[in-house]
Amino acid sequence: MNFGVSAVVTAISQKGAFMRNKAVFTVFARKLATGKTVYYYQCYDEYGKRLNAHSTGKVKKTEAVAYCMELFRAGELIPRIRIPSFREYCLNWFDPEKCEYLKWRKLYGETTKTTLAIYRTNLEKHLKPFYEKMNLAEITPLAVQNWLGYMAGKNFSKATINLNLAVLKIMMGEAARRGYFKANPIESVRPLKAENKERVIFTLGEIKLLFPVDWNMVWDNHLVYLLNKLAAFTGMRIGELLGLRWDDIHVDYISVCGQYIRDGYTDVTKTKEHRDVPVSNKMILELSQLREPAGQGFIFSEDGGEKPISRTIVYSGFKAALGRIGIEKAEREERGLTVHCWRHFLNTTLRMCNIADSKVQRVTGHKTVEMTEHYTHFDTRAFTDVREVQAKLLNEPEAAQPANKADGKRKLGKAQGAAKKAKNRKAS
Repeated sequence: MNFGVSAVVTAISQKGAFMRNKAVFTVFARKLATGKTVYYYQCYDEYGKRLNAHSTGKVKKTEAVAYCMELFRAGELIPRIRIPSFREYCLNWFDPEKCEYLKWRKLYGETTKTTLAIYRTNLEKHLKPFYEKMNLAEITPLAVQNWLGYMAGKNFSKATINLNLAVLKIMMGEAARRGYFKANPIESVRPLKAENKERVIFTLGEIKLLFPVDWNMVWDNHLVYLLNKLAAFTGMRIGELLGLRWDDIHVDYISVCGQYIRDGYTDVTKTKEHRDVPVSNKMILELSQLREPAGQGFIFSEDGGEKPISRTIVYSGFKAALGRIGIEKAEREERGLTVHCWRHFLNTTLRMCNIADSKVQRVTGHKTVEMTEHYTHFDTRAFTDVREVQAKLLNEPEAAQPANKADGKRKLGKAQGAAKKAKNRKAS
């Protein structure tokens, strides 16, 4: 078939109406550096925007036109974007300096270093080993659901699995933004149903056992003892505690201005907001005993404030202390007792003492009532006020009785008579 040298194909609009004659593609000659002349073609995308020229590899115009018509019939006139493998795509992800996603994500707010560190860890430990040999186009909802089953089979918690799924969705969403897909191909994959395992927080009796006058009866390390004690009475996060410096300590409060994470100190908290936490004078005095003459830097430090003690030391010291007061590993795991549970303990204790939720949130740094509720774990054994109300109700039946027995009998007789008449009417 001879298509002619004009190579004009009339385009039809999406609405079905004829548009002004416009070539779906045009071909033209281009002389290469080698002196050879090759025909190229240009076409338009779905929005009417003319795209860059592509070589047909043909030296004759009629052959170039025929080549383009074959592409047009196959729906391949617009060259497809090469979709990379997951291994290629992972390069520089969540690197603050090199990640393309983070460059535009900054427009909507910074992602904290802690979050980026967590994302990178999950990408390296759980996502790359499973997906790195796959092309992005192979990461379908079915493939992801198979991966969810694989992770569950490895006994990872649902929280860990869901976090990794969230990271993967971020990455695949960015792939769609770059034009590899029309939309995020795994957006429909639902996270696993969260495990609603209720924590059983410390009782006041256990608190007294954990923090005796002679701290070394329970704790091996004075720094770990004071860090946990401050955590119990302020609800501060582990990173915030390790990031405390002497400039943050005041007469009756502590300024929470940053945190110490895997990559070092950052002056941004998890919620990206600074807060002042009230602290008793006695606690401030205990902390001040750690300060050496002209001491600066981090408070919970063993090298003069250069850097804080490690989380490993804090965690192991915490577990050892629980064991000394009779809370062994099995009970600790069953109750969900970790260093982070001090936030749950303080949040619950303040609410039990009728401290307004607005004040509780200012202390803990929670930004929503829902999160405050999540960190609340009421112990019914402590509901003495509720039991007092119940006792009063049970002890006051006389107040609801009639003034005298005769009046009471008369009212009872009327009620019984009315009930009998209603029964007879229903029977008839």
